[in-house]
Amino acid sequence: MQNETALLLHALKKRRTDLGLTQKEAAERAGILQANYSRMESGKTLPTLEMFLSILRALDLELSLQPVKKSTTWHVMYLDEPVCDVTVSSDLRSIRYRKWKEDGILQPFSGTKLDLERFYRFLKSRCYEDDRGDLREILKKAHFQDNDPYAWVRLTHGVTYDDFFWVRTDDEACTWDEVKIR
Repeated sequence: MQNETALLLHALKKRRTDLGLTQKEAAERAGILQANYSRMESGKTLPTLEMFLSILRALDLELSLQPVKKSTTWHVMYLDEPVCDVTVSSDLRSIRYRKWKEDGILQPFSGTKLDLERFYRFLKSRCYEDDRGDLREILKKAHFQDNDPYAWVRLTHGVTYDDFFWVRTDDEACTWDEVKIR
């Protein structure tokens, strides 16, 4: 649940900044104190349902309930071209994949076997190392409890300085220009 909360808070902050609003301006629109807004956005406190709905309205967002997804499809991309679609069940017990590029330099999954462990290692390679000295501080800033590669890649798209591979999920339509390191 912590990772979902962190992703939600990140999305709210991104929406606020996309609208060009300061925390003070967003708080005023929502009819709450700027300090309360700041604590909510940083993850120090969670808003009441009433406050959350006010914040959504202030950011021109609406709440909608969706059925629980039984799987997530991770589109592994090279720049803006899909190279492989990997569908992982929500219980992380089964995997299916379809390659769009043949084995070679543009295919991170060569061969005929892609299992959960191999895909996990791929995602993990696009995250912070477990033995990194400042990992706890990084996790805290991201509002994560643990170094979960599924959550990190969902948040960061697995973008690195080293290559042009990245990942988006089936509920996203972002492009390389939107996610690349600037």
